[in-house]
Amino acid sequence: MAYKFNPLIGIGLDDVGNDADAAAGGSDTQVQYNDGGSLAGSADLTWDDTGKELGVGGDINLDDGGTYETTVQVVTPTANRTISFPDATGTVALVAGSSSQVTYNDAGAQAGGNLAYDKTAGTFGYGTGRGTVTQETNKNTGVTLNAPCGAVTMHNDALAADTTVSFTLTNSSITANDILLLNHISGGTAGAYVLNAQAAAGSASVNVRNITAGSLSEAIVIGFAIIKT
Repeated sequence: MAYKFNPLIGIGLDDVGNDADAAAGGSDTQVQYNDGGSLAGSADLTWDDTGKELGVGGDINLDDGGTYETTVQVVTPTANRTISFPDATGTVALVAGSSSQVTYNDAGAQAGGNLAYDKTAGTFGYGTGRGTVTQETNKNTGVTLNAPCGAVTMHNDALAADTTVSFTLTNSSITANDILLLNHISGGTAGAYVLNAQAAAGSASVNVRNITAGSLSEAIVIGFAIIKT
C-alpha cells in the first residue's frame, strides 16, 4: 500500500513502546524531521529543497556498508577533533591546499605547514624552515642552526689528505633517533669529500673526510635535512 503525504501537514507517529508522538512537516521548500516529539525551528534534520542542502543538528554516523559523497571543501571544527578510519585496507586520498600543494601543520590550525607536496613539480619535502649558517674560526668550530633543513658553509682552513674533521651542529629539531641526510652541494672540489653524522638530543656530530691525495683549503657548503625515525 502506498501513501502520499502533503508536506504542509504534520504527521504523528507512535513510537514503539512509547506513547509520545514524533511530528514531521515543513514548508513548501523544506521537509523537517525531529525526534524530540514535536516540530521546532531547531529540528535535528532539515532539508532545503531550494538550496539542495541537508542540515544536521547533531552528530553524523556513517555505516561502513554504504558510501558518502560531498563537495564540502572546508571543515572548521569548534574544538579539537579526531578523524579516524575503520580499517587499514582502504585508500584515503587527500586533496587540499593551493598551487597543487598539500600541507600539514600539527599546531592545530592550517597555516602553510612545514611538510609540502607539489603535484605540479612532483616534489615532496619541507615547505618552510630552511636555514643557513657559516662556520667561524676553523673546520672544528661548532655551529647553531635551529631548522629542519638547511646549509652549513664550512671554514676554508686546510684539511689534510685522507683526514677527517668533525664539528657539532647544534639544532633543537634533532633527537637521538633521527637520521641526517648530508650532501656537498656547492663550493670546493666535487667528489673530494665523504660526509656522515651521528644524531644526539639537540645536536649532531658532523664528520667531513678529505679522500684525496692532497690537502684542501675549501669553504664547502653542506646541505642537510632531518629525517624522523
